[in-house]
Amino acid sequence: MQEALLSPYWYRIAKLHPRLRAHVNVRMQSTRGQAWYVLHNQVTGRYHRVNAQAFELVGRLDGRFTVDEIWQSLLQQQGDEAPSQHDVIRILGQLTDAGLVQAEVTPDVRQLMDMGEERLRRERRAKLNPLSFRLGLFNPSAMLEQLFPHVRGLFTPTAFAAWVALAIVALLGAWFNWPELAVYGHVHFLTPRFLATVWVMYPLMKGVHELGHALMLRRFGCEVPEVGVNFFMLVPMPYVDASASNRLTSRVQRALVAAAGIMVETTLAAVGLGLWLVVEDGVVRELAFTLMTLGGLSTLLFNGNPLMKFDGYFVACDMLDLPNLAQRSTRANEQWWLRVVAWVLRMPHEHQGHSESDRLSRWLLQLYAPASWGYRLMVSAVMVGWAADKASWMGLGILAWMIWSLVLQPCRQWVSSLQQAPGFESVRLQAAWGGVLMTAGAMAMLALVPVPSSVVADGVVWLPPDAQVRATSDAEVEAVLVQSGQRVMPGQALIRLRDPVLLTQRAILMAQIDGSRAELNAAFGAEPLKVSNAQQALARDYAQLGKIDEDLANQVLRAVQPGEFVLSRQEDLDQRQVSRGQLLAYVMSDAPTVVRVVISQRDIDDVRERLKRVEVMLRERPGKTLVAKPLGQTPAAVERLPSPALGNKVGGPVPTDPTDADSLKPAEPTFAMDVVLNEHIPRAGGLAKVKLELVPRPLLQTWAIRARQLFLKHFSDVQGGA
Repeated sequence: MQEALLSPYWYRIAKLHPRLRAHVNVRMQSTRGQAWYVLHNQVTGRYHRVNAQAFELVGRLDGRFTVDEIWQSLLQQQGDEAPSQHDVIRILGQLTDAGLVQAEVTPDVRQLMDMGEERLRRERRAKLNPLSFRLGLFNPSAMLEQLFPHVRGLFTPTAFAAWVALAIVALLGAWFNWPELAVYGHVHFLTPRFLATVWVMYPLMKGVHELGHALMLRRFGCEVPEVGVNFFMLVPMPYVDASASNRLTSRVQRALVAAAGIMVETTLAAVGLGLWLVVEDGVVRELAFTLMTLGGLSTLLFNGNPLMKFDGYFVACDMLDLPNLAQRSTRANEQWWLRVVAWVLRMPHEHQGHSESDRLSRWLLQLYAPASWGYRLMVSAVMVGWAADKASWMGLGILAWMIWSLVLQPCRQWVSSLQQAPGFESVRLQAAWGGVLMTAGAMAMLALVPVPSSVVADGVVWLPPDAQVRATSDAEVEAVLVQSGQRVMPGQALIRLRDPVLLTQRAILMAQIDGSRAELNAAFGAEPLKVSNAQQALARDYAQLGKIDEDLANQVLRAVQPGEFVLSRQEDLDQRQVSRGQLLAYVMSDAPTVVRVVISQRDIDDVRERLKRVEVMLRERPGKTLVAKPLGQTPAAVERLPSPALGNKVGGPVPTDPTDADSLKPAEPTFAMDVVLNEHIPRAGGLAKVKLELVPRPLLQTWAIRARQLFLKHFSDVQGGA
């Protein structure tokens, strides 16, 4: 414990007389019944919060006492609760790095230069971030002064109540019109036209969003020192410096400043939904859908989500009265892992408990950082998948940056904290060997331990050709000879068609045959040449007549197999014009039902080589899983989908070729396989979700195969473009 309390570097700062700089203002805030202190650096415009325990040290930095004297007084006053020398060094280092304190002599010029250079390197790395970097432009204070009197009425309780009512109406409208919205979204979402509109509209919407923040700051008497452009995923988005909200003593006011952007985006989304509901299809409706989608998804997934460090996070921090929740939660989890490692390595470690007195605060500090990390990982994975579909090189770049920012960089920071922990030097060798063994063990698990996996595909309840009753020609339904639901036998007549064209052709042909017979009788025995010509004409006409009679005989559609005759609506077929090959009815046998499944090219190799088990869930029977087994054939490539219901133009999951009027030609290579259920389903054409469970395989092998597929796709794209 003595080793955890003392630091070997204490002599470097013990005799210094540090003090807060003259441009630092201190103000106390009450948070959940506890005192916090806000340090405002008037030079940089930044705000820094410290808790009451840390301010016991910071408040004594007046230049009259040495660091050692301050620490000794803390020991006498707080006893076991006093900070260690390591804590004092860390706090003073953070204050120095933020430009908040100074001393009469720089204790280690080289160290401070290294700290400054490290800060510059961090800033440069942030600017080089390919996903997000910012560019400051100007001070908007004068513009806000002129604009605010004209919009003062928007910042009243009445306006807030109107916004709440509008949001509720929009939610109800989206709920009641969700089926139509889903179909429209399947057709238009993420199309090139939609993405081009987003590229133009999103910066404009974010500009209005940031204007809401700026005007709310102006409403509470705060200044906005800077406005600029933040480039996120290469999309320019305006921003304003809203750090002045930290000056506000009311947490409700601070929350309103943060919530202003959310309120603007939800208002725009509600307006977009209203326009989409009232206008006809066209450019205006597409723009309204884009506005609604941007405002809604941005609020739900990013800006309004407390797990992302945007407006929703700051609203949650202020309303829960938990400032700096993300940093404090990260620090709490880091300390927990340090305690675990210290226990494993048997190294001394000073216990740092939470200063929060209530259970909710302690739970949030423990849970927020892991939850936020998991959500950011999920969002990043979706972004990688989307980018890889558009361009393989972009997907690989975002994947590399995701691994660095979400995995490698946090691990690097944690290892750095571990190395700076008191007592680490005595166990450095054990820690190094432990790290090597853990890494080797993790790699061995990834390479050797099989992990269960599955593919979820879409399918349609399918019937074999013998069960399908199709029109043999372009004709008119003259009569339906069997009631729907009636049992039929092979050869039994089901539907009688009438083709006026065939009947007319037969009448004309019969007239030609009569004429040829008369010509043959007149020339018989007198003119051999005419007799020969008439005989040849009769032979041709009789052959054509036989074909027409065969087609007329096929106008009566008969059952090929025994089963139940099924029509969706019998009255719809009476006197109806049908086309050759059109599906008119089914003959449902008692055999188990077949589901035809469509599988993407990305998953087809796994399905062919590793298929273990098949489960089917019909849309008409949600929640009920049916066991199935594949039929003998190997999945084959298809040029047309089994049903238009699978295409995205009518709300299905499979992207189809926009130039295909029937919406049956898949946009990407697609394969089909049949699976047979263990029971009979008395209905065809229904959609189904099919879970294809695969033989377990190590994750490392799966990742290698996915990387190979990605590279092959990339090179095929390059060759196709060339």
